[in-house]
Amino acid sequence: IEVVVGAMRRLEWHAGVQQDGCEALGNLAVHADNQIKAAQTGGIEVVVRAMRRHEDHAGVQEQGCWALRSLSMRNVENQIKVSQAGGIEDVMRAMRRHKGYSRVEKQGCEALINLVVNAENQIKV
Repeated sequence: IEVVVGAMRRLEWHAGVQQDGCEALGNLAVHADNQIKAAQTGGIEVVVRAMRRHEDHAGVQEQGCWALRSLSMRNVENQIKVSQAGGIEDVMRAMRRHKGYSRVEKQGCEALINLVVNAENQIKV
């Protein structure tokens, strides 16, 4: 996880690295221990930063939504951290910007499903 977060920090300008980094974090965060470790090492922040820097890149948006979905699944602390980092707004922005791109919209919906389990996050949607 540290290697992925480090690469995403070093190569913020590279959309391909950001897309693959988001995908890797999403895959790793399927396991609860990795959700915690990713959040502790800045994984949520690098995903949000990637989505903001590469707003027009559908692949980054799709995988960013996937990562936020996985990071927030059944993890209240991460749901709050994603919200505090502006991740809910980033997911909704991705879905609006990439209307009709089913992969972004699907991953965005799934991220929101996990994020709005937290009642405080519901008011942001």
